[in-house]
Amino acid sequence: MAILLAVCKSERKENPKYPVEHAYIDPHGGVRGDSHYGTSTRQLSLLRQEDVQEVASRSGFQFPYGSLAENLRIEGIPENALSPGKRLRIGSKVLLEVTEKGKRPGEPHSYDYHGWCLLPEVGYFLRVLSGGEIAPGDEVRVLK
Repeated sequence: MAILLAVCKSERKENPKYPVEHAYIDPHGGVRGDSHYGTSTRQLSLLRQEDVQEVASRSGFQFPYGSLAENLRIEGIPENALSPGKRLRIGSKVLLEVTEKGKRPGEPHSYDYHGWCLLPEVGYFLRVLSGGEIAPGDEVRVLK
């Protein structure tokens, strides 16, 4: 079973995201109150905890939730389980669809944490199909 470790947001794009106790995921724009709210098919960004841990062992330091500009940090989803078109259910109400893995070649990414930037390579972008409240500890299921 996969689990939501953190949901993160920031009010301004130039500020790092920070974890929140809960958030409303809105089908019209993503995380309410986040600086990327309403961003077309990239309403949410997701990192797998397994990818973050791998980089943490190489770098020698930990990456706090949100420090890599992710909205969602999830543990327990196998790497090959996510691809564009796959759907995720978080809790009982929120339904998301993967729209992209990483960023397009040559596309800038302006935020890093101590020189490390994961979203362009191993991050996922999602759009909201069905909204609702989510919180760390919620179960995450990959749907067929």
